[in-house]
Amino acid sequence: MHGYLIILKIITMAIIHKGDIQRIDFLDERFYTRDGVVFYPSVTTVLEALPKGFGYSQWLKDLGSNADEVLKRAGDSGSRVHGAIEQYLLGNEVVWADENGNGYYDWQEWQMINKFVEFWQTHKPELLGAEINMVSDTLRLGGTMDIICRINGELWLIDTKTSNNIYDSHALQLAAYATMWNEFNPDNKVQRFGVMWLKALTRGADKKGEKIQGLGWQLKEFDEPLTDLWNSFCDVRRIWDRQNPNYKPKNLTLPDRLKLEDAKPVRTPEPIAETI
Repeated sequence: MHGYLIILKIITMAIIHKGDIQRIDFLDERFYTRDGVVFYPSVTTVLEALPKGFGYSQWLKDLGSNADEVLKRAGDSGSRVHGAIEQYLLGNEVVWADENGNGYYDWQEWQMINKFVEFWQTHKPELLGAEINMVSDTLRLGGTMDIICRINGELWLIDTKTSNNIYDSHALQLAAYATMWNEFNPDNKVQRFGVMWLKALTRGADKKGEKIQGLGWQLKEFDEPLTDLWNSFCDVRRIWDRQNPNYKPKNLTLPDRLKLEDAKPVRTPEPIAETI
């Protein structure tokens, strides 16, 4: 594997404490940079301009005032599953709980992690890279690819999803990642791409042997050609650019300690006598 660029990713509300210089950096999500000067939006940020459809909108309405909290919990859960899968692929042991029995994952998260392990042990992909950060000056995009691997000799780009449904945005996301990868790896282009869906409704392996799936998980491909999906992503990108003409990360740096300089003792005032 060659040709990809290691870059700085601006992570969702990352909080970095730098005690040696007494500073806390609060980093915005959504942007990638190689030099700290030129920033590009992430693929998923661009796709925020794409509606997820009536069903998703209705689901949010049904949640009402609880929508933000439910979405946050779902995002946190997905991050834990992604983190566990990354550690597993790096060869590190992933455990259910610490030595005191405190669980790192809830039951649903642990099930999804085990579904991924079943896929990996059953089909034995050749891992080429995990959590690969890339940026393209030509495409003005950044993104993080979950998995690049070979399955049966074919180069696959796989994005892990813990959502209840698969959306059109997932297909466009993979198309953007594949296009970025192919730009830097013209001699080693992505041949197939799909979503490793860990909440699929599948009941087991495909009896015809045509699909990669198991009980409750599926490596779901998309029927449209890469060029068509990429063109659709570009349509969304034009809308996003129109709505964000002067985009840049909203980062914030603050000191990690506060003290009033040249403070003087404050005398407590005498109580005022009440006149009757």
